[in-house]
Amino acid sequence: MIVYLLNRDLVSARVLAERFGVTTRTIQRDMEAIELSGIPIVTIQGPNGGYGIMENFKIHNQLVSVEDFYYIITALKSVSETLADDKIDNTLEKMKTLIPSRQTEFLSERNEKLSIDFTMLGGDPRHQESFKVVKEAVDSERLLRFTYTNNKLESIRRTVEPLTIAFKWRAWYLFAWCCEKGDFRTFRISRMRDPEILPTRFKRKDISFEEYLSKQEKNKSTPTTELTLRFDAPMRAIVEEFHCPDDCSEGPEGSLIVKASMPEDGWMYGFLLSYGEFVTVIDPPHVRENLKRSAEKIAKKY
Repeated sequence: MIVYLLNRDLVSARVLAERFGVTTRTIQRDMEAIELSGIPIVTIQGPNGGYGIMENFKIHNQLVSVEDFYYIITALKSVSETLADDKIDNTLEKMKTLIPSRQTEFLSERNEKLSIDFTMLGGDPRHQESFKVVKEAVDSERLLRFTYTNNKLESIRRTVEPLTIAFKWRAWYLFAWCCEKGDFRTFRISRMRDPEILPTRFKRKDISFEEYLSKQEKNKSTPTTELTLRFDAPMRAIVEEFHCPDDCSEGPEGSLIVKASMPEDGWMYGFLLSYGEFVTVIDPPHVRENLKRSAEKIAKKY
């Protein structure tokens, strides 16, 4: 948040709340914490007011160590490569100028020891172009139209009020108000095709992404299927990355028995098929049969 404020004059609490997916109350609390840390925050009331860092203020070298600068710059560089945002590039250059010249060699040495890559799906140019369009729609508060592939593998056309871009569940998502459904929805950006910004502007709904997720968790209504899966020994290391120990137990011949709950849709069957011969559905029986039919159809193609 400090880096975001450094790159702007004044930012309202509402804009900060939307940008970082939190409540305005959280923003006020964070501003107090920043000020207590020694960074002077300016607060201007009124329609053109907001929060900002005092003009001509520079972060003192003793406040942030070269180790701190290293992690900040590494993260900013990785995000910049994903977002392709000139403003982030400008912020990155500002942060570099704060590093004492005698410490630049240390920074170069550390760069060789840690690399962070936030690029989407290996940096596929098509997805990056979609990302840029989505981000522009969010920033300009204009309606966005696109073709989307949902979890049932259906291709649908959607027009939305784009609210927040979030990196969640190992991918980039758009949190938006869906005009067709009349409700809030999340869309995985890599599944969007032909995103188009419409000329119509909209007024943002008074809810943050954080609040939406909290409400979703409390009011979970999506039906799920309880699965019992047996993963063969060669898959153990991979499977244990995604399932907590409480859901796992020892199976015969070094296999792993996993209890899982998932929405029964195209994604679930695709997930199971991705393990090929190394997974066996023990329960429920109808999922076993559906998976068997899918495997038979695949075999016929070869």
